[in-house]
Amino acid sequence: MKLFSELRRRNVFRMAALYVVAAWLVMQVAEVLMELANLPEWLGPVVLVVLAIGLPIALVLSWFYELTPEGVSLETDVEAGAVVRASGRRIDLIVIALLAAGLLLFAYDKWWIGPPPEKSIAVLPFENMSGNPEQEYFSDGISEELLNVLAKLPGLQVAARTSSFQFKGRHEDIAGIAAQLNVAHILEGSVRISGKRLRITAQLIKADDGYHLWSETFDRELGDVFAVQDEIAGAIGGALKVKLALADGEAVPPAVIRMVSTAAYDAYLQGRELIRDRNRESLEAAIEHLERSLRLDEGFAPAHAQLAMATMLLTSFNLSDRQEARRKAIRHLDRAQELEPNLAEAHGGRALVAHYAHDWESTIEHARKALAANPSYIDAMAWLQNGLYFLGRHEESKAVEERMLATDPLSIRSRRYYISQAESSGRTAEAHALADQLVTLSPSAGYSTHADLSWNEGKLAEALSWALQSSLSHVYAMETLMLVREYGEARRLGGPWAYWVDIAEERWDEVAQAARKMVQLYPGSARLAYAAEALYNAGCFDEALPLYERTLELAPEGEPVPAFSSHYTMQLALLRRKIGDEEGAQAAAEIVKRFEAGRDATGQWSMVHAFIAAFEHDTDRAIGALDSSIRHGVRWWPIFNDPIFEALRDDPRFIALRRELDEILDDEHAKVLQLICFNNPVPDEWQPMPETCEGVEEQIGP
Repeated sequence: MKLFSELRRRNVFRMAALYVVAAWLVMQVAEVLMELANLPEWLGPVVLVVLAIGLPIALVLSWFYELTPEGVSLETDVEAGAVVRASGRRIDLIVIALLAAGLLLFAYDKWWIGPPPEKSIAVLPFENMSGNPEQEYFSDGISEELLNVLAKLPGLQVAARTSSFQFKGRHEDIAGIAAQLNVAHILEGSVRISGKRLRITAQLIKADDGYHLWSETFDRELGDVFAVQDEIAGAIGGALKVKLALADGEAVPPAVIRMVSTAAYDAYLQGRELIRDRNRESLEAAIEHLERSLRLDEGFAPAHAQLAMATMLLTSFNLSDRQEARRKAIRHLDRAQELEPNLAEAHGGRALVAHYAHDWESTIEHARKALAANPSYIDAMAWLQNGLYFLGRHEESKAVEERMLATDPLSIRSRRYYISQAESSGRTAEAHALADQLVTLSPSAGYSTHADLSWNEGKLAEALSWALQSSLSHVYAMETLMLVREYGEARRLGGPWAYWVDIAEERWDEVAQAARKMVQLYPGSARLAYAAEALYNAGCFDEALPLYERTLELAPEGEPVPAFSSHYTMQLALLRRKIGDEEGAQAAAEIVKRFEAGRDATGQWSMVHAFIAAFEHDTDRAIGALDSSIRHGVRWWPIFNDPIFEALRDDPRFIALRRELDEILDDEHAKVLQLICFNNPVPDEWQPMPETCEGVEEQIGP
């Protein structure tokens, strides 16, 4: 211990940290310079070896020498105490500065993507010049169809709709837009409808100098819309072929969409636009428009495909209809492919159906076919990435994530998706750095993403800070305050989740009352699982069991109780056992075991494995899984009160784990109080109650 104290006093440990951080930064700089200067690959290992040799030398020097205001001096010549502590603080500041530089370098390396590919283009939303805002969807539809046609041109990178449409109505500098979308060319234009006449103007612009490579005005009958789209796309393709020296044979393929009535196309465009909102009301309205489109022209393949997707997406809000919805969706997809065998949306629809069924192989197969037909189809990329990830093909999954970012650079969803997968793969520092970038695009989304990351790491005070900046209604704000036992503050922010505060305080009458109200409000919804769990925690097993049974019926066959967590199905298994239905109990547990097979048993997944082990009376495995969950950031202490762990209550290891978690939460509680009492990130929007901060003293420094 004396050696340890002396190493600490002489700042040897600090010097080790400083050297490691500095060495890491040197390696990052070397990597960037090697790439930019095209230096030989052997240089990297040489730098690493030199840095490794330097570490023991630096530690030996730090034992004999000290950094003082007068310069470097022998340690024996330095007055012990204040000077040494000051030296330590200087080293700490240097470490922090180097880490900051490292983060900046990381951001540069990750996000500075250099000049855009010469063979790249973005289609901006065409301006609606009709004088009728209700025609906006039509001009948007023209833009999107052109985007889809150009995306089929081999060798041409086309920015996805999600990113390019962010500039709708903004009239920004073309060069600035192109830089944000990482493209070399911009297509913009306008649409005017007057009676039965259609006028489309389009211009292809070289972004770096604003030079117009091509422009044209098309005056046509309104019924000629597909022909006009083909004509514009063909003209643009010809211009690009000449200007960009595309290889022979790389021509814009003509659209295979057969002509439909203007009214059918109009209804189709309205339906397709509504699908993008992904909420219940918009999806129901989209289905109405698409069904009307097909009543007007049953042979319109894209309307069949979009109707299939809207039908499946709507089941996210009403799981009880999923099996019938699946049958309806497949009928429309079959018809779409009968009409147009290679329609991207039809393959995309099949990928979505397979995705909902967790048939990952089929999801991958159909997503790849959709992308072969439309390489910029961002939804298909997301389904492909999911399929690869859940099959454990992480390198391929990451490549698709990067493709999504390159194709859709300004999409909040694409970035959050990438961040989520980075975290799942253990790349937490990268995930936070990417969340910092997301803040610049959308503060709310960036703060919310940081909150997710910090919460999953078990850093509750940090998660609370981000959650408050994202929204006062962010569920992590309430949950954090509840977990550190600031129940009054948690209840103020609880909203519909306030019953969890009652569970934490063991106010069982209030919990049961809230659960029964949920049953009345959501009689056919997956939210019944929340009511069931509330009653389960309150000890009202007779009421909880039938609710769990009803929610299990809403899930696809062979899947756990819906509402996001397998532990609901394990609670159902326990309740079946309590009424003597051991066969049913084992069947429910088997669903969870199949569903969780192959998933890494870390974090919240460790908790599910703890439930399974406790149910199977495997105490050692249950304790191990609970321990793993704490190590990986789970701070949800109410779970330790779950009846499924009843047999573990007196086990010394279980008691020790609960005590360890309490100590962690005590530390987080102190950090939370410092945050809300002295470093409140949203003082103008929310303030803690005076009594919360009464007697709390501000801590200065570490």
